[in-house]
Amino acid sequence: MTKYIGLEPHNWVTAWVAVTNSNEKNGCMRMWSGSHKNNLKDHDQMFNEDNLLTRGQTVRNVPKDKTTPLILNAGQMSLHHPNVVHGSDLNQSNDRRIGFVIQSYIGTNVEQILGKNSVQLARGIDNFNFHEKIGRPSSLMDKNDLKIKKKENDNLQEIFYKGSSKKGNY
Repeated sequence: MTKYIGLEPHNWVTAWVAVTNSNEKNGCMRMWSGSHKNNLKDHDQMFNEDNLLTRGQTVRNVPKDKTTPLILNAGQMSLHHPNVVHGSDLNQSNDRRIGFVIQSYIGTNVEQILGKNSVQLARGIDNFNFHEKIGRPSSLMDKNDLKIKKKENDNLQEIFYKGSSKKGNY
């Protein structure tokens, strides 16, 4: 079952790099141990005003006692496989929790089934050719590179909101 990103099969991972320290007090990511052994869980679309996710995606009845906090120092990262249920608590501190998402490292056998997006080949050979290949930016703020980035962001918006009756205000 595909959820919001549309990549099949689930031969991919997303990296979350901590820019600031991430701990339980400021709402660090938590992962549900063992949840990867089953199929993807159904998500409710909450569109919570204070939720930064595109749809406020929420998995119901996650047993907090079976989740593990991912406490990271600035510069460390966590890897998120799509089958692992993960999320974060509210920030209860006076400090911001800032991270940078590298979305996603995908195998060449992974296809985008909800829309269209391009990729940069990190290494190896792509025998499947499911995606348009784009090069690395040529220079800082290059006009052509900015057009490509805009096109890719528009494509992601289409994918993230496919089938949704509502769009978040982000």
